[in-house]
Amino acid sequence: MLLTDCIDKIIECWRDPEVYNAAIKIYALLPPLFAPILFWIDAPYGRFAGKLLFDWSFGGKYAWCIMEGVSPVMYTLSMLLVTPTTTPHEWQPSQVLLYGMWMTHYINRAFIHPYRAPSMAPIHSFAFLSAIFINVLNGYTNGVWNAGHAFPLSSTHVALGFGLWITGFAINIYHDNILFNLRRVKNANQRYFIPRGGLFEYVSCPNYLGETIEWAGLAIITGGSYPALAFLATTVGNLFPRANRAHAWYKDQFKTEYPSSRKAIIPYIL
Repeated sequence: MLLTDCIDKIIECWRDPEVYNAAIKIYALLPPLFAPILFWIDAPYGRFAGKLLFDWSFGGKYAWCIMEGVSPVMYTLSMLLVTPTTTPHEWQPSQVLLYGMWMTHYINRAFIHPYRAPSMAPIHSFAFLSAIFINVLNGYTNGVWNAGHAFPLSSTHVALGFGLWITGFAINIYHDNILFNLRRVKNANQRYFIPRGGLFEYVSCPNYLGETIEWAGLAIITGGSYPALAFLATTVGNLFPRANRAHAWYKDQFKTEYPSSRKAIIPYIL
């Protein structure tokens, strides 16, 4: 009985509009708080792992699966729990579309990506816990919004947004493949290599650009919903500073060998 009461309280809280609105406000405040810091401090994962004073890190692949897997779980639970009638067989076509886009991205990101990656650097506990916190907000707010809204798929903004989402997803996958292939290169005298091909000829982090385009597409499809815009802002606030830091790292690592015409994340601009 105690467990049942506890579950009922969680569901009640999940459906509470005040909780949802508070989550949206917290989510919207995150980008302006952490983005300026990330332009000066490296988030401790990937090539920047181990940069904090204390090294409490987890295995890269396992930590990545857990912290990224939180978002699709929260999104699914939100779709199922937000109202008693929101069950998969009753979802409208637009709800199915958004849910499918979310699951496609996060199944790839949380499970396929680390499985395919030849290696992943350890992830610091601070980055791990921060990602879980953001993904809880991310999946919860966007899932609740999708559960409570439906719109015609014939709208122009849906076609535009979905086209952008597909483009961004393809950019992300294609350039991840290039990086994976570089990690498979065996060279006792060199650990890192200059990525070549595709948008790497123009920017240092085209995979980050692709992800940003994806979530810009989602925001357009939803007509500029608050959680989708908060997600886009969080993506920009996280990936743009990281791209800037990665670009500086590449130039420092390879000196004059690194193409001077490359930008960090937006071709010819940034």
